[in-house]
Amino acid sequence: MAEYINGVNPEILKWARERSGYSVEAAAKTLNKKETFISECESGDRPLTYVQLEKLADKYKRPVALFFLPNPPEEENIVDKLALRSRDVKKLEPRTLFLFRQAYSRQLSLMELNNEKNPIENLIFRDLQFSTSDIALNEENAFELADRSRAYLNITVEMQSNWENEKIALENWRNHIQDKGVFVFKDAFKDNLVDGFCLLHNEFPIIYLNNTRPSVRKVFTLSHELGHILIGKNGITPDITGLIKSESTELEIFCNQFAHEFLVPTRDFKKRLNYSEYNDDVIQKLAKYYKVSRHVILLKLINIGILPQDIYNQKVRNWADQYEHQKRNEKSNKGSGGGDYYNTHLTYLGEKYTRHAFEKYHQELCSVEKLSDCLNVKVRNLEELENRFLRKAINK
Repeated sequence: MAEYINGVNPEILKWARERSGYSVEAAAKTLNKKETFISECESGDRPLTYVQLEKLADKYKRPVALFFLPNPPEEENIVDKLALRSRDVKKLEPRTLFLFRQAYSRQLSLMELNNEKNPIENLIFRDLQFSTSDIALNEENAFELADRSRAYLNITVEMQSNWENEKIALENWRNHIQDKGVFVFKDAFKDNLVDGFCLLHNEFPIIYLNNTRPSVRKVFTLSHELGHILIGKNGITPDITGLIKSESTELEIFCNQFAHEFLVPTRDFKKRLNYSEYNDDVIQKLAKYYKVSRHVILLKLINIGILPQDIYNQKVRNWADQYEHQKRNEKSNKGSGGGDYYNTHLTYLGEKYTRHAFEKYHQELCSVEKLSDCLNVKVRNLEELENRFLRKAINK
Protein backbone atom coordinates (compact mmCIF):
# COMPACT_ATOMS: atom_id res chain seq x y z
CA MET A 1 0.00 0.00 0.00
CA ALA A 2 1.35 3.43 -0.96
CA GLU A 3 2.40 5.63 1.92
CA TYR A 4 1.17 9.18 2.24
CA ILE A 5 3.67 11.96 2.81
CA ASN A 6 3.61 14.73 5.36
CA GLY A 7 4.67 18.34 5.01
CA VAL A 8 3.11 19.20 1.64
CA ASN A 9 1.81 22.77 1.72
CA PRO A 10 -1.77 22.78 0.34
CA GLU A 11 -1.54 26.51 -0.37
CA ILE A 12 1.39 25.87 -2.74
CA LEU A 13 -0.49 23.00 -4.41
CA LYS A 14 -3.21 25.46 -5.39
CA TRP A 15 -0.77 28.27 -6.23
CA ALA A 16 1.29 26.04 -8.55
CA ARG A 17 -1.79 24.73 -10.35
CA GLU A 18 -3.24 28.20 -10.92
CA ARG A 19 0.10 29.71 -11.98
CA SER A 20 0.51 26.88 -14.49
CA GLY A 21 -2.90 27.55 -16.01
CA TYR A 22 -4.56 24.23 -15.15
CA SER A 23 -8.11 23.73 -13.94
CA VAL A 24 -9.03 21.46 -11.04
CA GLU A 25 -10.47 19.07 -13.62
CA ALA A 26 -7.18 18.90 -15.58
CA ALA A 27 -5.17 18.25 -12.42
CA ALA A 28 -7.59 15.52 -11.35
CA LYS A 29 -7.25 13.77 -14.72
CA THR A 30 -3.48 13.65 -14.22
CA LEU A 31 -4.02 11.48 -11.15
CA ASN A 32 -7.06 9.68 -12.58
CA LYS A 33 -9.12 11.09 -9.72
CA LYS A 34 -12.30 13.11 -9.30
CA GLU A 35 -12.17 16.90 -8.99
CA THR A 36 -13.10 16.66 -5.31
CA PHE A 37 -9.82 14.84 -4.70
CA ILE A 38 -7.76 17.84 -5.87
CA SER A 39 -10.00 20.29 -4.01
CA GLU A 40 -9.52 18.34 -0.79
CA CYS A 41 -5.74 18.17 -1.30
CA GLU A 42 -5.59 21.93 -1.88
CA SER A 43 -7.65 22.60 1.23
CA GLY A 44 -5.41 20.35 3.35
CA ASP A 45 -8.10 17.76 3.98
CA ARG A 46 -6.48 14.94 2.01
CA PRO A 47 -2.82 13.78 1.81
CA LEU A 48 -0.91 12.77 -1.31
CA THR A 49 1.45 9.89 -1.99
CA TYR A 50 4.92 10.77 -3.24
CA VAL A 51 4.08 9.35 -6.69
CA GLN A 52 1.00 11.57 -6.90
CA LEU A 53 2.99 14.64 -5.87
CA GLU A 54 5.65 13.82 -8.49
CA LYS A 55 2.97 13.61 -11.19
CA LEU A 56 1.52 17.00 -10.23
CA ALA A 57 4.98 18.57 -10.01
CA ASP A 58 5.80 17.25 -13.48
CA LYS A 59 2.53 18.59 -14.90
CA TYR A 60 3.02 22.02 -13.33
CA LYS A 61 6.72 22.07 -14.36
CA ARG A 62 7.85 22.65 -10.77
CA PRO A 63 10.43 20.91 -8.54
CA VAL A 64 8.98 18.58 -5.92
CA ALA A 65 10.82 20.45 -3.16
CA LEU A 66 8.75 23.56 -3.89
CA PHE A 67 5.64 21.98 -2.37
CA PHE A 68 7.25 21.69 1.07
CA LEU A 69 8.02 25.42 1.44
CA PRO A 70 6.16 27.32 4.18
CA ASN A 71 4.85 29.90 1.68
CA PRO A 72 4.56 30.27 -2.10
CA PRO A 73 7.75 31.80 -3.51
CA GLU A 74 7.81 35.48 -4.38
CA GLU A 75 7.84 34.76 -8.09
CA GLU A 76 7.24 37.59 -10.49
CA ASN A 77 4.05 36.92 -12.43
CA ILE A 78 5.28 37.45 -15.98
CA VAL A 79 1.78 37.35 -17.43
CA ASP A 80 0.75 40.33 -15.30
CA LYS A 81 3.42 42.36 -17.13
CA LEU A 82 2.08 41.40 -20.55
CA ALA A 83 -0.85 43.21 -22.10
CA LEU A 84 -3.04 40.68 -23.89
CA ARG A 85 -3.32 42.25 -27.29
CA SER A 86 -6.34 40.56 -28.83
CA ARG A 87 -9.93 39.92 -27.89
CA ASP A 88 -9.36 36.40 -29.28
CA VAL A 89 -6.96 35.45 -26.47
CA LYS A 90 -9.33 34.31 -23.75
CA LYS A 91 -7.07 31.96 -21.86
CA LEU A 92 -3.46 31.04 -22.40
CA GLU A 93 -2.43 27.40 -22.56
CA PRO A 94 -0.32 26.02 -19.68
CA ARG A 95 2.55 25.41 -22.11
CA THR A 96 2.60 29.11 -23.01
CA LEU A 97 2.61 30.11 -19.33
CA PHE A 98 5.55 27.77 -18.80
CA LEU A 99 7.43 29.39 -21.71
CA PHE A 100 6.95 32.82 -20.10
CA ARG A 101 8.66 31.50 -16.99
CA GLN A 102 11.36 29.91 -19.11
CA ALA A 103 12.00 33.20 -20.93
CA TYR A 104 12.31 35.03 -17.62
CA SER A 105 14.71 32.34 -16.39
CA ARG A 106 16.84 32.79 -19.51
CA GLN A 107 17.05 36.51 -18.88
CA LEU A 108 18.34 35.74 -15.38
CA SER A 109 20.84 33.26 -16.84
CA LEU A 110 22.11 35.85 -19.31
CA MET A 111 22.51 38.32 -16.45
CA GLU A 112 24.54 35.79 -14.43
CA LEU A 113 26.71 34.72 -17.36
CA ASN A 114 27.56 38.31 -18.31
CA ASN A 115 27.91 40.07 -14.95
CA GLU A 116 24.57 41.83 -15.56
CA LYS A 117 25.78 43.59 -18.72
CA ASN A 118 24.97 42.81 -22.35
CA PRO A 119 28.28 41.97 -24.10
CA ILE A 120 27.11 43.53 -27.40
CA GLU A 121 28.54 47.00 -27.97
CA ASN A 122 25.76 48.42 -30.18
CA LEU A 123 22.31 47.66 -28.77
CA ILE A 124 19.38 48.32 -31.09
CA PHE A 125 16.90 48.62 -28.24
CA ARG A 126 18.96 51.46 -26.74
CA ASP A 127 20.10 53.28 -29.83
CA LEU A 128 16.73 53.27 -31.62
CA GLN A 129 14.20 53.10 -28.81
CA PHE A 130 11.15 55.30 -29.29
CA SER A 131 9.30 56.60 -26.26
CA THR A 132 5.54 56.29 -26.68
CA SER A 133 5.14 59.27 -24.37
CA ASP A 134 7.07 61.40 -26.86
CA ILE A 135 5.80 60.12 -30.21
CA ALA A 136 2.42 59.32 -31.70
CA LEU A 137 1.70 55.72 -32.66
CA ASN A 138 0.93 56.52 -36.28
CA GLU A 139 1.98 55.13 -39.65
CA GLU A 140 4.53 57.86 -40.31
CA ASN A 141 6.46 57.08 -37.13
CA ALA A 142 6.13 53.32 -37.70
CA PHE A 143 7.66 53.69 -41.14
CA GLU A 144 10.45 55.92 -39.84
CA LEU A 145 11.32 53.40 -37.13
CA ALA A 146 11.29 50.58 -39.69
CA ASP A 147 13.65 52.46 -42.03
CA ARG A 148 16.03 53.28 -39.19
CA SER A 149 15.96 49.65 -37.99
CA ARG A 150 16.85 48.22 -41.40
CA ALA A 151 19.70 50.72 -41.72
CA TYR A 152 20.91 49.86 -38.20
CA LEU A 153 20.91 46.13 -39.05
CA ASN A 154 22.54 46.95 -42.41
CA ILE A 155 20.19 44.74 -44.45
CA THR A 156 19.32 45.88 -47.96
CA VAL A 157 16.38 44.64 -50.02
CA GLU A 158 18.88 43.14 -52.46
CA MET A 159 20.44 41.05 -49.67
CA GLN A 160 17.01 39.99 -48.50
CA SER A 161 15.85 38.94 -51.98
CA ASN A 162 19.02 36.88 -52.50
CA TRP A 163 18.44 34.68 -49.46
CA GLU A 164 17.77 31.20 -50.76
CA ASN A 165 14.41 30.56 -49.09
CA GLU A 166 12.13 31.64 -46.24
CA LYS A 167 13.82 29.37 -43.68
CA ILE A 168 17.22 30.90 -44.39
CA ALA A 169 15.63 34.36 -44.36
CA LEU A 170 14.31 33.70 -40.84
CA GLU A 171 17.73 32.65 -39.57
CA ASN A 172 19.39 35.66 -41.19
CA TRP A 173 16.92 38.08 -39.61
CA ARG A 174 17.32 36.25 -36.30
CA ASN A 175 21.12 36.44 -36.43
CA HIS A 176 21.22 40.12 -37.38
CA ILE A 177 18.81 41.05 -34.58
CA GLN A 178 20.75 38.96 -32.05
CA ASP A 179 23.98 40.63 -33.17
CA LYS A 180 22.41 43.87 -31.92
CA GLY A 181 21.62 42.56 -28.44
CA VAL A 182 18.15 40.96 -28.61
CA PHE A 183 18.16 37.19 -27.98
CA VAL A 184 15.63 35.20 -30.02
CA PHE A 185 14.38 31.75 -29.02
CA LYS A 186 12.02 29.27 -30.63
CA ASP A 187 9.81 26.66 -29.04
CA ALA A 188 6.70 24.60 -29.74
CA PHE A 189 3.97 26.59 -28.00
CA LYS A 190 1.23 24.00 -28.58
CA ASP A 191 -1.10 26.98 -28.57
CA ASN A 192 -2.82 27.98 -31.80
CA LEU A 193 -3.69 31.43 -30.47
CA VAL A 194 -0.14 32.66 -29.90
CA ASP A 195 2.51 33.38 -32.54
CA GLY A 196 5.12 34.72 -30.14
CA PHE A 197 5.91 37.16 -27.36
CA CYS A 198 8.64 39.42 -26.07
CA LEU A 199 9.92 40.26 -22.60
CA LEU A 200 11.55 43.62 -22.08
CA HIS A 201 14.70 44.03 -20.03
CA ASN A 202 17.19 46.85 -19.59
CA GLU A 203 20.04 44.55 -20.69
CA PHE A 204 18.60 41.36 -22.19
CA PRO A 205 15.24 41.74 -23.97
CA ILE A 206 14.03 38.42 -25.36
CA ILE A 207 11.78 37.33 -28.23
CA TYR A 208 10.11 33.91 -28.37
CA LEU A 209 8.72 32.47 -31.63
CA ASN A 210 6.18 29.70 -31.96
CA ASN A 211 8.15 27.12 -33.93
CA THR A 212 5.04 25.31 -35.15
CA ARG A 213 4.32 28.25 -37.45
CA PRO A 214 5.65 28.43 -41.05
CA SER A 215 8.93 30.30 -41.51
CA VAL A 216 7.27 33.28 -43.18
CA ARG A 217 4.91 33.60 -40.24
CA LYS A 218 7.83 33.52 -37.82
CA VAL A 219 9.63 36.20 -39.85
CA PHE A 220 6.66 38.52 -39.41
CA THR A 221 6.29 37.70 -35.71
CA LEU A 222 9.99 38.40 -35.17
CA SER A 223 9.65 41.80 -36.85
CA HIS A 224 6.46 42.59 -34.97
CA GLU A 225 8.02 41.76 -31.61
CA LEU A 226 11.11 43.80 -32.47
CA GLY A 227 8.73 46.73 -32.91
CA HIS A 228 7.37 46.15 -29.42
CA ILE A 229 10.85 46.10 -27.94
CA LEU A 230 11.83 49.32 -29.72
CA ILE A 231 8.84 51.17 -28.28
CA GLY A 232 9.28 49.57 -24.87
CA LYS A 233 6.03 47.62 -24.65
CA ASN A 234 5.74 43.98 -23.56
CA GLY A 235 3.10 41.78 -25.04
CA ILE A 236 1.76 38.52 -26.37
CA THR A 237 1.26 38.28 -30.11
CA PRO A 238 -1.80 36.31 -31.21
CA ASP A 239 -2.21 35.37 -34.88
CA ILE A 240 -0.86 38.74 -35.97
CA THR A 241 -0.80 38.28 -39.73
CA GLY A 242 -4.56 38.04 -39.78
CA LEU A 243 -5.24 41.19 -37.83
CA ILE A 244 -6.70 44.16 -39.69
CA LYS A 245 -7.17 47.66 -38.38
CA SER A 246 -10.75 47.23 -37.19
CA GLU A 247 -9.68 44.32 -34.93
CA SER A 248 -6.48 45.79 -33.51
CA THR A 249 -5.46 48.16 -30.77
CA GLU A 250 -3.47 51.29 -31.53
CA LEU A 251 -0.33 49.53 -30.30
CA GLU A 252 -0.94 46.49 -32.53
CA ILE A 253 -1.63 48.64 -35.56
CA PHE A 254 1.66 50.47 -35.01
CA CYS A 255 3.70 47.25 -34.65
CA ASN A 256 2.00 45.69 -37.66
CA GLN A 257 2.78 48.82 -39.70
CA PHE A 258 6.36 48.66 -38.46
CA ALA A 259 6.69 44.97 -39.41
CA HIS A 260 5.18 45.44 -42.88
CA GLU A 261 7.47 48.36 -43.66
CA PHE A 262 10.48 46.67 -42.07
CA LEU A 263 10.07 43.58 -44.26
CA VAL A 264 8.71 45.24 -47.42
CA PRO A 265 9.83 48.89 -47.68
CA THR A 266 7.15 50.86 -49.52
CA ARG A 267 9.57 52.82 -51.69
CA ASP A 268 11.11 49.62 -53.03
CA PHE A 269 7.76 47.83 -53.26
CA LYS A 270 6.18 50.49 -55.49
CA LYS A 271 9.03 50.13 -57.98
CA ARG A 272 7.99 46.51 -58.57
CA LEU A 273 4.29 47.16 -59.15
CA ASN A 274 4.24 46.89 -62.94
CA TYR A 275 1.67 44.11 -63.33
CA SER A 276 -1.59 44.40 -65.27
CA GLU A 277 -3.45 42.48 -62.56
CA TYR A 278 -2.67 41.29 -59.04
CA ASN A 279 -3.84 37.69 -58.79
CA ASP A 280 -2.55 34.92 -56.51
CA ASP A 281 0.37 34.16 -58.82
CA VAL A 282 1.62 37.75 -58.72
CA ILE A 283 1.14 37.95 -54.94
CA GLN A 284 3.12 34.72 -54.55
CA LYS A 285 5.88 36.04 -56.82
CA LEU A 286 6.24 39.21 -54.74
CA ALA A 287 6.12 37.20 -51.50
CA LYS A 288 8.90 34.94 -52.78
CA TYR A 289 11.04 37.95 -53.70
CA TYR A 290 10.84 39.50 -50.23
CA LYS A 291 10.74 36.09 -48.43
CA VAL A 292 7.50 36.98 -46.64
CA SER A 293 3.98 35.54 -46.50
CA ARG A 294 1.27 36.23 -49.04
CA HIS A 295 -0.65 37.94 -46.23
CA VAL A 296 2.07 40.59 -45.93
CA ILE A 297 2.00 41.32 -49.67
CA LEU A 298 -1.81 41.33 -49.76
CA LEU A 299 -2.09 43.84 -46.93
CA LYS A 300 0.63 45.96 -48.53
CA LEU A 301 -1.35 46.07 -51.79
CA ILE A 302 -4.53 46.93 -49.90
CA ASN A 303 -2.89 49.65 -47.81
CA ILE A 304 -1.45 51.46 -50.84
CA GLY A 305 -4.75 51.21 -52.71
CA ILE A 306 -3.91 48.62 -55.38
CA LEU A 307 -6.50 46.11 -54.12
CA PRO A 308 -9.82 46.75 -52.30
CA GLN A 309 -10.18 46.04 -48.59
CA ASP A 310 -13.08 43.62 -49.06
CA ILE A 311 -10.88 41.14 -50.93
CA TYR A 312 -8.85 40.40 -47.80
CA ASN A 313 -11.16 38.01 -45.93
CA GLN A 314 -11.94 36.00 -49.04
CA LYS A 315 -8.31 35.43 -49.97
CA VAL A 316 -7.23 34.66 -46.41
CA ARG A 317 -9.96 32.01 -46.10
CA ASN A 318 -8.92 30.44 -49.41
CA TRP A 319 -5.25 30.41 -48.42
CA ALA A 320 -6.08 28.94 -45.01
CA ASP A 321 -8.00 26.09 -46.66
CA GLN A 322 -5.08 25.47 -49.03
CA TYR A 323 -2.63 25.44 -46.12
CA GLU A 324 -4.68 23.00 -44.05
CA HIS A 325 -5.01 20.69 -47.08
CA GLN A 326 -1.25 20.86 -47.62
CA LYS A 327 -0.55 20.11 -43.95
CA ARG A 328 -2.81 17.06 -44.00
CA ASN A 329 -1.02 15.73 -47.07
CA GLU A 330 2.40 16.34 -45.54
CA LYS A 331 1.36 14.64 -42.31
CA SER A 332 0.06 11.57 -44.13
CA ASN A 333 3.26 11.32 -46.19
CA LYS A 334 5.65 11.91 -43.31
CA GLY A 335 4.81 8.79 -41.32
CA SER A 336 5.32 8.37 -37.58
CA GLY A 337 9.05 9.09 -37.32
CA GLY A 338 10.01 11.59 -34.61
CA GLY A 339 12.53 14.39 -34.82
CA ASP A 340 16.03 14.46 -33.36
CA TYR A 341 16.02 15.77 -29.79
CA TYR A 342 19.43 17.47 -29.88
CA ASN A 343 18.99 19.18 -33.24
CA THR A 344 15.52 20.39 -32.28
CA HIS A 345 16.81 21.73 -28.99
CA LEU A 346 19.66 23.58 -30.71
CA THR A 347 17.16 25.12 -33.12
CA TYR A 348 15.09 26.37 -30.19
CA LEU A 349 18.09 27.79 -28.32
CA GLY A 350 19.76 29.36 -31.33
CA GLU A 351 23.44 29.35 -32.24
CA LYS A 352 24.32 32.61 -30.49
CA TYR A 353 22.90 31.72 -27.08
CA THR A 354 24.29 28.15 -27.20
CA ARG A 355 27.78 29.30 -28.20
CA HIS A 356 27.68 32.00 -25.53
CA ALA A 357 26.79 29.51 -22.78
CA PHE A 358 29.47 26.96 -23.76
CA GLU A 359 32.12 29.69 -24.05
CA LYS A 360 31.38 30.92 -20.52
CA TYR A 361 31.62 27.34 -19.25
CA HIS A 362 34.98 26.68 -20.95
CA GLN A 363 36.28 30.00 -19.63
CA GLU A 364 35.35 28.63 -16.16
CA LEU A 365 32.90 31.47 -15.66
CA CYS A 366 30.02 29.12 -14.89
CA SER A 367 29.67 25.65 -13.40
CA VAL A 368 28.48 22.58 -15.26
CA GLU A 369 25.28 22.72 -13.20
CA LYS A 370 24.70 26.31 -14.26
CA LEU A 371 25.41 25.39 -17.89
CA SER A 372 22.86 22.59 -17.61
CA ASP A 373 20.32 25.07 -16.26
CA CYS A 374 21.06 27.68 -18.96
CA LEU A 375 20.68 25.19 -21.79
CA ASN A 376 17.79 23.32 -20.17
CA VAL A 377 19.39 19.87 -20.59
CA LYS A 378 20.60 17.31 -18.09
CA VAL A 379 24.31 17.35 -17.23
CA ARG A 380 24.81 13.92 -18.79
CA ASN A 381 23.50 15.23 -22.13
CA LEU A 382 25.72 18.32 -22.35
CA GLU A 383 28.60 16.56 -24.11
CA GLU A 384 26.39 15.25 -26.91
CA LEU A 385 24.64 18.61 -27.23
CA GLU A 386 28.00 20.34 -27.68
CA ASN A 387 29.11 17.71 -30.21
CA ARG A 388 25.94 18.33 -32.25
CA PHE A 389 26.39 22.07 -31.94
CA LEU A 390 29.98 21.96 -33.20
CA ARG A 391 29.01 19.63 -36.03
CA LYS A 392 26.26 22.02 -37.17
CA ALA A 393 28.65 24.99 -36.95
CA ILE A 394 31.24 23.21 -39.12
CA ASN A 395 28.66 22.19 -41.73
CA LYS A 396 27.12 25.66 -42.12
